[in-house]
Amino acid sequence: MLTVSLKAKFLAPNKGKLEKMSRMVETYRRACFWFLKQAEALDTASRAELNRETYRQACELFDLNRGTLQCAMLKALSARRSYVSRKRNGKKTSLPKFDRPIPVMVRQDCYSLHQLPSGTWVIKFPVSSGRSKIAVPLAVSAYHARRLQDLAGGSCRQGSIEIWQSKNGEWYVSISLVYETYYNEPGGVIGVDFGIVKLAVLSNNAFFDGRPVRWRKERWAERRKALQQAGRLSRVKKEAGRERRWMRHINHCISKRIVEIAKAENKAIALENLLGIRERAKGSRKFNRMMSGWNFRELASFIEYKAALAGVPVIYVDPKETSKTCPKCGNVSRYNRKEQGWFKCTRCGYQSDADRVGALNIAAKALDALGA
Repeated sequence: MLTVSLKAKFLAPNKGKLEKMSRMVETYRRACFWFLKQAEALDTASRAELNRETYRQACELFDLNRGTLQCAMLKALSARRSYVSRKRNGKKTSLPKFDRPIPVMVRQDCYSLHQLPSGTWVIKFPVSSGRSKIAVPLAVSAYHARRLQDLAGGSCRQGSIEIWQSKNGEWYVSISLVYETYYNEPGGVIGVDFGIVKLAVLSNNAFFDGRPVRWRKERWAERRKALQQAGRLSRVKKEAGRERRWMRHINHCISKRIVEIAKAENKAIALENLLGIRERAKGSRKFNRMMSGWNFRELASFIEYKAALAGVPVIYVDPKETSKTCPKCGNVSRYNRKEQGWFKCTRCGYQSDADRVGALNIAAKALDALGA
């Protein structure tokens, strides 16, 4: 199974609905803190025990839907378990105070989604105990609309949702959609090699150039430095957020294209295990700064979940020696890469782009793992 989360904005709820949602968020926060204190007093992290000892009293204290109240209990237990685990491992920790509003979780059986004849999607959820619910329209993108049509058509089922208010006062909801995944039998493997000069190189000779991206990130770094020197720290934080969102968009576009290529060729996707990639790719101070802002794992996770939706298998392999091994004769030597971007085998003379060689070797390792 695969869970996809959709973040959507509420379309201008009226004053009455805003008051009810604000009251729900505050009540949920207090309920979470109350359950946490009860779990601490009982010295338990057991849901069954906490439910047995406190649930009836909680129903009297907090005006929340019963399913939402159960979610508050689970939130408190999760915080308690994390606290106990860290304390047991000798780490410095303290119990959360829940002194700020937190997203309200609503169980999957407590809300509903509908599309109006006008095409607008509306979500209906409880804000208090009893059966009363409010309906709020959503601002959805074309991508959101496709996913919600999957839900309406039965291609997936709805999971829980989270509702919160941002710092600028706008309200959002995160909707979880659960897909059953079915993988096609692949007719081969496409290896993918990640990098900086080239964001991704495929073993079938597809290249995703990283130079324009790197140029823009360097300009952002220069701008942040100037803002820091001017003491405009709030602006620095805002710029960093813009850069993260932009890089996330780039990763979405690249991952979508890679999955489309693999599906069109009926092949699995082979990715390198990214554990320790930053340690393996050390360089100058400028290079290391670039690496720190390069989210390889995000790109890999995007490929993985988009591939699952498309029925394309993803295989992770150990990238050890993939950049030094000749894909033609198997010769392993660091002298095969005298130049950073070019590979030339010292034994058989085979030469090609270094990142493409890495992708070919990743694909070969995946084929070995599959026994092909």
